[in-house]
Amino acid sequence: MTSNTNSSVAFSPGMPRDLRADGWARVDLFDEVDSTNVVALDTAERWHLVAAHRQRAGRGRLDRAWVTPAGAAVTVSMTLPLPRDAATWGWVPLFVGDAVRAALAQLADERGADVEFVTKWPNDVLVWDDDGDESGVDAGPGTGGASGDWRKVAGVLCQVAPGNLVVAGVGVNVAQQRGELPVDTATSTSLVGLDAARDEVLAAVAAHVARAARAWCEPVALAAARESVRRHCRTIGSLVDVHTPDGKVARRRGAGIDDGGRLVTTVPGARPGSAPTMAYSVADVVHARLGSRAEAGERRGRNADE
Repeated sequence: MTSNTNSSVAFSPGMPRDLRADGWARVDLFDEVDSTNVVALDTAERWHLVAAHRQRAGRGRLDRAWVTPAGAAVTVSMTLPLPRDAATWGWVPLFVGDAVRAALAQLADERGADVEFVTKWPNDVLVWDDDGDESGVDAGPGTGGASGDWRKVAGVLCQVAPGNLVVAGVGVNVAQQRGELPVDTATSTSLVGLDAARDEVLAAVAAHVARAARAWCEPVALAAARESVRRHCRTIGSLVDVHTPDGKVARRRGAGIDDGGRLVTTVPGARPGSAPTMAYSVADVVHARLGSRAEAGERRGRNADE
């Protein structure tokens, strides 16, 4: 493994102090690392935050490559206490994803940016991207009539660590332009009109995730956290193509998230109560892709009118 270069030169001088003010006991900032999650897992210290300007050999969910270009993204891993009730552990990636969504939404609100962030079960943050393509789909009220699609702007990877801890790795696309993105289903905060520096994004994400981790240890706050996840999860109510490890693909409609954090689905077009539901855990699903951009645009328009 290539050695990590530890430097805070590229970060704001006060960043470590500001992050510790949010409750992070240890803050390590790097110019480059192989993987922020690996660094965090090697130490496994509660309330440890590791961030880097560039990640060379990170891995995402299902061992997918997670490499970030220098100066374009926020890559951070945070070591957190797991909920006291092990039955709640399946919710942790959802809680972290919702915290990242809330952090980006707060930045957009502070800057007066008309940007909408949602989550996709189990571990992605999406944003409506009016990319000006020629699909002819009207994105609905509030978008100027432009066409577009829901695109991934951030991802979450959670790994259990010794001592009832979890390392939550978060990657946020911030400054990438179209040609710098790995897939056409991705976007960046700058492309959707959110003008925020990477230091600002890191600070907001760190603060919101710390707050979420404290909430999931308290029964009353835990209920509110679940409600927030369900309210902002775009998968609920949408058509999804569920790709399972055996290679099969099922077209389903997201119906909810059960108490174990599993995605509850129904058969599209079935009358309520007339068809059995099926629940998928994170381990059961390779992908849970949302339906076509036409379906996304139609639903966004209906929601805006409601």
